[in-house]
This record gives sequence, structure tokens and C-alpha cells, in this order.
Amino acid sequence: MTTTQEYVDASVHPSASIAPTAVIAPGAIIDQEAIVGPHCHIGTGSRIRMRAIIVQHTTLGEHNDVHPYAVLGDDPQDRDFSPEHVGELVIGDHNIFRESVTLHRSTHPGPPTTVGSNNYFMCHSHAGHNAQVGDNNTIGNATCLAGHATIGNGNILSSWVGIHQFVRISDGTMFQASAAASQHVPPYVIVRNVNGVVGLNSVGLRRNSALNDQDRREIKEVYRAIYRTRGGRSMADTIESLRAMSFQPAARRFVDFFYDALNEQDPRKKRGVCGSLTGNRNTS
Repeated sequence: MTTTQEYVDASVHPSASIAPTAVIAPGAIIDQEAIVGPHCHIGTGSRIRMRAIIVQHTTLGEHNDVHPYAVLGDDPQDRDFSPEHVGELVIGDHNIFRESVTLHRSTHPGPPTTVGSNNYFMCHSHAGHNAQVGDNNTIGNATCLAGHATIGNGNILSSWVGIHQFVRISDGTMFQASAAASQHVPPYVIVRNVNGVVGLNSVGLRRNSALNDQDRREIKEVYRAIYRTRGGRSMADTIESLRAMSFQPAARRFVDFFYDALNEQDPRKKRGVCGSLTGNRNTS
């Protein structure tokens, strides 16, 4: 590590440790005793606060805020990890990573661990190797996303939530505290306990400016057909009937999520979909 480089229009504290191969963009701020390791890129306006560590092969976009003792880009927690496949962590813009957040690089094979933009990772939260996180998500204190988990956009995962490896979380969901998912989670629902859907995220639907009244009505219609009124009808038949109907994109996304989950070919990803705690339980 070295601190003798010249950084144009960046603020780098003399006690910070910066690898020679790291790139610090103009307007970035590296606070005292922070560490930026090899082959890292810190984007314009991003701040690495005191004693935060960006380990290696990590890209941060613009205006990210990394708080003390966060560790981004460390080795994946994978027994088969080989240093010859270093892996990557790629982060977008305007994210906040609070104290002691950990995000790990990808393991081989698989895509880079990826975090989009405008996400808020609260203290002690974690995203494992090859996780894919979209935009505008809130990840609560001590919430953990296992390796290869996929999180869409606009989700709220409260504190102490656990997401199993290869599980997909769609958009606009709300996880209650200490909930967990080992099955896929469709859009716009509330999750309680383990794999339990307890209703639609009505507040989230109402606040979502991208949805109109017809979208909301259709989402409710599809939700009722799957979780409330299906009775003894098979899930496959229910989804085929809904796919034959005309819906706007939001409700169509709900239906297609189930169709994709039911037809997944990769056995690691074939996990079924979270069932209802109050209605039909079988959604596999």
C-alpha cells in the first residue's frame, strides 16, 4: 500500500492506505485510516469513511457513502473459492453502506456480485458472493443475503431477515423483522416468518408512482386468484389461465414471476414460490 500518489481534485487523508493500482476519481473523499486495496475504483463524490476497507477488485460508482468498519470486496465465503479466480464486486451510484456492512466479491463460476443504485444497507447487513441487488432497496440491520441471491427493486427487508442462496426476490416487497425466505418471493407482497406471504404490500403499492389505479386493481386480482380463490386447482393451471388474460405490465410481471419459477430448469434455482399463511399453502 502507498499514500504517495497524487490525486487530482480528490481528498485523501495522509493516514489512508491506497494501493498503487487503485483509482480515486476527482471529488472522492478518503478519510483517515481508510484502506483502498488493489484494482479498486472509487467514483466521483464517493466517500470512504474512517477505517472502512475496500479490499480488492471492487468498483464503486458516484456518490456512495461507506461508513466506518464496513468491508467491501473481501473474498467470498465459499469453500471452493480459488484465488486464481479473484472475482469482482460492482456497485452503482448513491448507495449508503452503514457501519460493519460486508459485501463479498463473486466466486467462480458466476457473475460479479452486483449492487445497483440508491440502496441503503444498514449496520451489519451482508450480501454474499454473486448476489445481485437492484435499485432503491432498504436492507435492514443484520439482514443477510446468501450467495447468488437476487433482489429486485424497491424492496424493504427489515432487520434480521435471511435470504437463502439462489432465491429471487422480485420488486416492491416488504419483509417483516426476522422473516426468512428459502423460496422465491413474488412482487408486491408482505413476507412474515419463514416463506409466509400474508398479503399485498398495500402501502408500497399506493406509494409507487410508477403504478396507476388499473395496475393496482389488476395486481389485486392476480394476487387473489393465486393466493385466495384458487382452491384445489393446481398452480400450473391457475398460472396458465392468468397468462391467457390481458393485463398491464405490472400484473403481468406478477404472473410471469410464477411461470418462470415453476419452469426453472436449474435444480439449484428450482425452489417454488412462498405460500400464503392465511390461504393456499401450495405454490410449488
